[in-house]
Amino acid sequence: MVIAVLASLSALGYALTKTDDMGFYPTGAAATFWGIAYWTAAILTVCSAILGIIFLIKDAIAVRARYLIILGITIVAFIVSYFIASDKDIAQSVFEKAGADYSSSKIVGAGLYTVYILFAGVIVSVVYAEIAKRLK
Repeated sequence: MVIAVLASLSALGYALTKTDDMGFYPTGAAATFWGIAYWTAAILTVCSAILGIIFLIKDAIAVRARYLIILGITIVAFIVSYFIASDKDIAQSVFEKAGADYSSSKIVGAGLYTVYILFAGVIVSVVYAEIAKRLK
């Protein structure tokens, strides 16, 4: 949890210290905040993956099947999002400003749509759980 707070505060520090004239590569304090945020987020991602794999191996078959179903739903959501996304979802000026290749626009759009779909699924499941709990 401390690493997550550090990553969040570093990202906030980066946002507050980065100026538009820096371009894609930050300098000074912004570069320090970016580095801390980047590496703490990377550490959190690796730790989450490792813990997920440990729980997949450690838990019973029924629980693993549930995780595999969630993984399958996530993959299906990305595939659907990829077909929904167009090459024009994100303005070309955003890619030029970041120094990125515009050909990845469809994948970026698909990633955004995937997040939206999964977030909507979380909201629906929370509402369902609350309603089911009150009906019992």
